[in-house]
Amino acid sequence: MLALQHAALVAIFLIVAVTVARMAGLDAESGRNFLALTMVAGGLGAILQALAWRGMGSGYLVPPTTTTIFLPAAGSALAAGGLPLLFGMMVYSGLVTAVLSRFIHRLRPIFPAEIAGFVVLMVGLSVVVLAMRNFLGVGLPHGDASSSVLIAGFALTCMVALNVWGSAQLRLYSSLLGVGIGCIAALVAGGFGHRELAAVGEAPWIALPRPFTMGLAFDAALLVPFTIAALAIALNALGAITAAQKVEDADWKRPEMGSLGRGIMADGTTNVVAGLLGGFGQASTSGAVGLSEATGANSRVIAFVLGGLLILVAFLPKIGAFLLAMPAPVVGAALTFSGCFLITSAIQMIASRMLDARKTFVLGIAFSLGVAAFVFPEHFEGAPDWLQPWVGSPLSISVATAVLLNLIFRFGVFQRNAITLDSHSIDQRQLAEFIASQGALWGAPQDLVYRTEFMTIEAIDALVDHGLVQDAVKVSRQQPPVSIPGGLIGLSTRFDEFSLQVTITYRGVLLEPSDKRPSSEEVLEEDGQLRLARYMVGRAADRAKAERQGDLCVLTLTLQN
Repeated sequence: MLALQHAALVAIFLIVAVTVARMAGLDAESGRNFLALTMVAGGLGAILQALAWRGMGSGYLVPPTTTTIFLPAAGSALAAGGLPLLFGMMVYSGLVTAVLSRFIHRLRPIFPAEIAGFVVLMVGLSVVVLAMRNFLGVGLPHGDASSSVLIAGFALTCMVALNVWGSAQLRLYSSLLGVGIGCIAALVAGGFGHRELAAVGEAPWIALPRPFTMGLAFDAALLVPFTIAALAIALNALGAITAAQKVEDADWKRPEMGSLGRGIMADGTTNVVAGLLGGFGQASTSGAVGLSEATGANSRVIAFVLGGLLILVAFLPKIGAFLLAMPAPVVGAALTFSGCFLITSAIQMIASRMLDARKTFVLGIAFSLGVAAFVFPEHFEGAPDWLQPWVGSPLSISVATAVLLNLIFRFGVFQRNAITLDSHSIDQRQLAEFIASQGALWGAPQDLVYRTEFMTIEAIDALVDHGLVQDAVKVSRQQPPVSIPGGLIGLSTRFDEFSLQVTITYRGVLLEPSDKRPSSEEVLEEDGQLRLARYMVGRAADRAKAERQGDLCVLTLTLQN
């Protein structure tokens, strides 16, 4: 029963495959077969994701669903070469995702959270544009377009109302129920075509799915959009599997990279299988994680049963025929509903980081070019052939611009990450402002910046209050240097998406952090306050290291992201 509940959630996203079947102009039988093969790929993907065996699968209940991430690239592939090109490029994209799984952790500095959020944002905008074409009945006569808007608006209203005001269980199925209500409204209003309804009646109850046999095609002009799609699949898996880790571990602090890499490998392999069979692409869904958290059932055994159910349903063509008969306004409403979550999720990812002027220009310029490609596509069609892969779609040009500008603006960052303080006049406000500016410069998470402010102020106060900063003064040539209280303190920061590191340099006595908490009696001893300070500094950081470099003391404090 738990697997059936997840199957209902996965079924919602089959609307994406229905959209692709219509874009490809498939007849009823070919469309049913396309959906069946998509479900077979999804069932295998659910099993692979739960395995956690020999480098494959995260080991969590994070089943894949047909994904809107591939929609923009799929439209270009279908227009350029039909299904053979679509499936060939999906195999390519799956292979890229599988390769990314082996070193995704090393790419985090190049694809920080704000860039990952921007990729998801542009995918969401592409989905919403497609959704609005179905929603508004673009290309239909005026009367039919008005009817389309009414049906789509009614279906979307039901989905939103159930999601906002419904009970916890109703919210889980708000999209599925909204689609059902929309289909009933379309049936009453004559929105179902007689040919589509006849196709549902003619579809057999049981049939064996036929793998695609027309061969695979590849086009270098589509490498960029499908590479971006592969990157988005990997980033999506990072989010979904991380959410699953949080659900399973009450003491969760940071992502476990091993299961993340295996999970991305499972998604890549699933898409390779989908392309070879002749189904549509899949991606891990965070919705299943939310369902697991709501029900308290997160055993990966559920995924094995779910995979078997999806493969079983693939042998029941009437279900696929009904999905293909679904009116365009209902499909538009469902895509709009899911697109809203995609866009808001992207905004949250971007807003989780502190953004300085550099990041503002990276995102602003890239977004502007992406919108221009949506509104004025004819201005990009005249670009040279070698440039077409980069400007051929709004997704390609915006993401490529964002990544390029992010790399360019990283130059010079290291020249702005240091400050010199005078121990005689430490201004905590100035120190906090410097750390905040560093957070914006690096694009670090806000909570990490707040922790860094506390850690740095704690360490500087310990050095100054206990007189550990001492300058060396030469009284005469014959006598050795004399130490006097106070001096200059150097402070620098470094952020690499994994951790934020603060390095403090000074002359004087080395402050060695300690992880041993002093007892009440030890605190009252002569050096008790210094022991307590060493413990507080060590406790504030995830890693702390103190060493001498020549005549300098170097204290390195690190917080994990």
